[in-house]
Amino acid sequence: MYGHRKPHNNLAPEGGEEQRMVQRMKGDSLNEGGSRNLEGSGSPDTGRARAAAAMHRRMRAAVALGRERLGRTRGGRFGLFAAMGVALGQGALLALLQDGTSAAPALDGTLRSAAQWLAWMGAGPLALAAANDRPGADRSEGIEVLAASRGTYPATFHAAQTLAAMQMVALVIAAPVLLLALLGAGLSSTPAGAMRALGLGGGVLAFAVTTGILLGGLASISGRIAGPRGRSLLAAIVLVPWILADLAGNARWSIPGALDAFLSLATGGAS
Repeated sequence: MYGHRKPHNNLAPEGGEEQRMVQRMKGDSLNEGGSRNLEGSGSPDTGRARAAAAMHRRMRAAVALGRERLGRTRGGRFGLFAAMGVALGQGALLALLQDGTSAAPALDGTLRSAAQWLAWMGAGPLALAAANDRPGADRSEGIEVLAASRGTYPATFHAAQTLAAMQMVALVIAAPVLLLALLGAGLSSTPAGAMRALGLGGGVLAFAVTTGILLGGLASISGRIAGPRGRSLLAAIVLVPWILADLAGNARWSIPGALDAFLSLATGGAS
């Protein structure tokens, strides 16, 4: 259907993630057809297994496409560059502060501060980009129709895009902090200090996963409900309760406050 259309400028060039997804889906369509033949030829269990495997591969291809497209948005690029800047800055600070007398406080404070900055400067722009009517962009650029023509139905494709947003939001926090935890472990003068650094990294990883599920999911829902106003809806959902809860003296009754409390709990109450 799209074999003779000239690709849009905002799609990846030939050999990009969209083309890889198409190739995967082509192969999956053949596999699915083969599984139907096997099912009809007296091997229903094998046929169902092959069909399930083909569906899983199509889902993975759709999620990979969602990550690729989200990372190419302005918000996605800003979030990724901001995450790199935070990681470099906090890494340099950790190297300066990590010494025999203040190793533990420096590590605790640096990792927790890095997670907070990454949540705002990295995950925030990515979530806003995911809320910016991604389903509308997928429809206008023919991506949704292309996915459907390869056997990925709209509901499955939307679920894959939601999962992609969750993954991107989580990764932009988790990857830099885990690198900082490894740096802290390498700079530690004792095995106990190295284990402490890795343990803190694990706590921040739990925070990153929680933030990814919450913010990525809300961003995708906001974009699907409000379309072009998805970013405004997401900002209202996150910021308005936070401001009101802070005025009431208990910021934990908001998404940022609850995430900050979870971060403190996951890192052993570091402050």
